[in-house]
Amino acid sequence: MKDQARQPVRRCAQPIELVHTDASSRAVVCLHGFTGYPGELALPAKRLYEAGFDVFVPRYPGHGTNGKDFLRSRGADWIGEAKRQIESIQSKYQSISLVGHSMGGAIAVLMASLYPINRMVLYAPALVLPTLPVKTVKCLSFVIKRKRKEWHSDPSYPFFDDRDEDDDAFLGSEYWSWIYPKQIAELSDIAKQAVAALESITSNILVFTGQEDTVIPQAAGTLVLDRAKGQNNWIHLPKATHLIPYDRDEATREEAMERTVLWISG
Repeated sequence: MKDQARQPVRRCAQPIELVHTDASSRAVVCLHGFTGYPGELALPAKRLYEAGFDVFVPRYPGHGTNGKDFLRSRGADWIGEAKRQIESIQSKYQSISLVGHSMGGAIAVLMASLYPINRMVLYAPALVLPTLPVKTVKCLSFVIKRKRKEWHSDPSYPFFDDRDEDDDAFLGSEYWSWIYPKQIAELSDIAKQAVAALESITSNILVFTGQEDTVIPQAAGTLVLDRAKGQNNWIHLPKATHLIPYDRDEATREEAMERTVLWISG
């Protein structure tokens, strides 16, 4: 992808690095979702740091900037950034674990098939995409770059990152108010790759799904249990939406965070 460094990155989308002054032997890399940004994983990053881990949350190319920048990005760029982050810290830590949300969950699975990953937590991983009209989207990708859709900010979801007041409105106008056919097709390909990779994964996985999630179904949880080879666990949260790391129901959010820290801590 060209010109990534020239694009202004919103404050909430800046990569997060939480590193202890006294060296830690354990690191966690957190991977955000499609059209998302690092700040969406600020809460689990903070909790894991408080538990003694060094934590890194990279930003994928094309994310957290603007729609034109996103149009230039591809799945290989997003996967490549996850690889770059892991390889940049691999020699410094005895163990690396992963946390992934939505598409970040699928990318985490791919990373675990390539690198020695200790443990994983997947929030609503994009392994099953029943609401995605893949054939239609792929056809549209040859005709249009993006198509407008309705989006409204929802103040019931809290923020835990450092941000400017207009970050949500700006990113909403650039990303969530549009359908990006080519990029959605790339997401679909990543999901397929991740499902194929599951059978090679021996890392222990904790997967969360939500009853109120309109994007990822419970089948994502059963898929992990059925195919991955580690000692895995699936938790279905009755009040969770797709946005588990910063969900609107505090009790649900806190349960997910507590279980995340316990699982990654082993």
